[in-house]
Amino acid sequence: MAALAPGMLRRQARRYAALPAAYRRRFAAMVLPWLLACLIGFPVLWIEVDRVAQAPQWRARESLKDEAAEIVRRTLDSLQRDVAFLGDQAAQAPHEDLSADSPFAKLFLSFAKSSGAFEQVRWLDASGRERLRISMRHGEPEVVPPINLQNHGDRPYFQDTMALPPGSVYVSQFELSTEYGYVERPLEPILNMATPLYEGGQPLGIVAINYRASRLLNRLSALGLRQGLDVYLVNDAGYWLEGPTPADSWAWQLRRPDRALSATLPKLWRALQQNTSGRHSDESGDWVFRRLQFDASTAIDQGRSIHLVSRAGLRVLVTSNAGQGELIHWRWQSTLAALMAVAVLLVARYAWQTLRNLAEEDRQSRELKAANRALIEANATLRNMRDELERAERLSSLGLMVAGVAHELNTPLGSATLSLSTLQQSLSTLQARLQTGLRRSDLDTFLRDARDAMDLAQTAVQRAAGLLRRFKQVAVDRTTMERRRFDLAEAVLDSHPDLRKWDASNGITLHLELAPDLSMDSYPGPLEQVVANLVNNALVHAFRGRESGAITIRTAPSGASHVVVHVADNGVGIDPRSLKRIFDPFYTTNRHAGGTGLGLHIASQLVTEVLGGTLRAQNLSATGSGMVFTLRLPRVADIGKQPGAAG
Repeated sequence: MAALAPGMLRRQARRYAALPAAYRRRFAAMVLPWLLACLIGFPVLWIEVDRVAQAPQWRARESLKDEAAEIVRRTLDSLQRDVAFLGDQAAQAPHEDLSADSPFAKLFLSFAKSSGAFEQVRWLDASGRERLRISMRHGEPEVVPPINLQNHGDRPYFQDTMALPPGSVYVSQFELSTEYGYVERPLEPILNMATPLYEGGQPLGIVAINYRASRLLNRLSALGLRQGLDVYLVNDAGYWLEGPTPADSWAWQLRRPDRALSATLPKLWRALQQNTSGRHSDESGDWVFRRLQFDASTAIDQGRSIHLVSRAGLRVLVTSNAGQGELIHWRWQSTLAALMAVAVLLVARYAWQTLRNLAEEDRQSRELKAANRALIEANATLRNMRDELERAERLSSLGLMVAGVAHELNTPLGSATLSLSTLQQSLSTLQARLQTGLRRSDLDTFLRDARDAMDLAQTAVQRAAGLLRRFKQVAVDRTTMERRRFDLAEAVLDSHPDLRKWDASNGITLHLELAPDLSMDSYPGPLEQVVANLVNNALVHAFRGRESGAITIRTAPSGASHVVVHVADNGVGIDPRSLKRIFDPFYTTNRHAGGTGLGLHIASQLVTEVLGGTLRAQNLSATGSGMVFTLRLPRVADIGKQPGAAG
C-alpha cells in the first residue's frame, strides 16, 4: 500500500497537469475551499464545541454558586437573630446567681439545647472574664465549672463587641477553635457571634456563641458532591477554609502561609481581587466565584433591626470535579477528532473524484455544451409556458369578476336603455307632429312620456352607480372612519331611521331590549352600518309570503371586555345549505329581485376587520324558521384593527 500511494499521487499529478487552465482553476475552486474549511473550520469548530459543551457546566456552577451563597447568607442571618434574641433575654434575666440551677444558667442551657449547632454559649463581663459558659458534651449542653472559666479581655472579638451600641451584633471570621492559645485537635471550625449586654445604659459585658461551622461547610460540600461539583470558601486574606487538599485548609492558623491562593493559584487570586463575581479559567480548572456581601442591618421583627458588624469576609468558589470534567472533555474531544478524521478522508476522496470527473468532462466537453444549450432552451420554453399559464389564470379570475359585475349591471342598464329608447321614439313622434301640425295634447303627452322615461332612466343609472360603489367597497379598503367613545344602545338606535319611530302598519313589529350604560371605545359608523344591513336583510327576506312577523334587537354585556348584539326575527329562516355561504361575496338567493349578495359579506368584513369581533348566523329552530345574527364585539377596539384609506 505504501508503494502504491506515491504512484497514485504521481498519476493524479499528471492528470491534473494535463487539464486545460480553466479546468485547473475549477479544480482549485472546488477543492481548496474544503481544504481551507478543514484547516480553519476544524479549529474554530473545536473551540465552539468546547464552548457549547462547557455551557451546561458553567450554568451548573453558577447555579450552585448562587445556592451556596444563599445558604451561607441565610445561616448568618439566622445566627444573628439567635444571638440578638439571647442578648434580649439575658438582659431581662437576673444575673446575680450563676449557679447551674439559676434562671440565668437555665436560659443559656435551654438556648444551647434548642439549637444543637453551638459549641459554646457564654456570658463575659465588662472586663472580659467568662462568668458563664455552656459547652456541648456528647450532644448535651452543660455548665462549665467556674474553675475552667477564662479571661478573653484581650480577644479582638470581645473588644470589638464591647465597642458596639445596644442592639448590635458582631460576626467574627471563620476560624478554628482554640483553647489557651492553641488550636484544638481534632480541628473544629467555628464562627463567633456576639452582642453587647447593657442594663440601664451601663455595659454588663457581652453574650457570645460559638457556632459549629463544620455543619455549614459539610452541607456545602455535600451539595456540591450531589452535582459532581466542588464548593469552596476563601476568606478575604486569600486562604481556603476547607481547600482542595488538606494542606490548603485553614493554612493561616496552621502556620502554612505557602498554601495561600496568592502562592498556589496566583491567577485565580488576581481574578478574585479584581471582581466581586465572575468566571475564571486556567490550568487549575474552570471556576465561578462570588464575594458575599452582608447587609449592615437585619430585620428581626416589624419594629426592630439588628446593626451588624461583620468580619466574615468570604468568597464562594465552585469548580468541576476533576475526574468528571476530564471525562466530559475526553468524550467530546474523541468524538470530534473521529469526525474530523472522517471529514479529511472525505475531502481527499472528493478531491480525487473531482479530478477524475474534470478529466472526463474535458473529453466530453462538446457533447456536454450541446446538451447544456438544449437544456437552457427547454428551460426558457418552460418558463414561457408557466408565464402564459399564470396570465391565463389571472385573466380567468378577472373574467369571473367582470362577469359578476356585468350581470349585476345588466338589469339597471337595460332599464335605462329602454327608457332612452322610449324617449327617442317620443321625440320622433313629436318631430312628425311638428310637420303635420302640433297640438297642445301632443306636447303634453310627449312631456309626460319624457318625464317618465327620464325618471326611469335616472333610477336605473342611480342603481347602477350604487352597484358600482358596493362592488368597489368589496374590491378596495374602506375609507378612514372616526373612532370615539359612545353608548351601544344609542348607536343601535341611530343605525336605522325607523328604529326610533317604528311603523308597525305593515304587520312587522319591533322589540328593543337594549341594555343601558354599555360604553364602547370603537367605530360607531361601521357598527351602525352592520346593524342597518341586518335589519334591512330581515325586512327584505325574512317575511316573504307572510302578513306579520317580529324583529327583536337585544344588547347585553359579555364578560368584562365584550358586548353582544342579537338581531333576530321569527321569519322563514334560511335553508341550512345556504346558511353556510351567506357571508360569501356575491352569494344571494334573491338575485331575480335585485339582490347582489354583498350586504352580509360587507357586514361580516366590517365586524371582523374593523370592529375586531365576530358575526354568527343561525336558525332559531331545526325546521329552519326564525333567524338570529349574533355580533360579539370588544368594548375597546383593537388599535391594529383601525380602518385606513386605500386607492
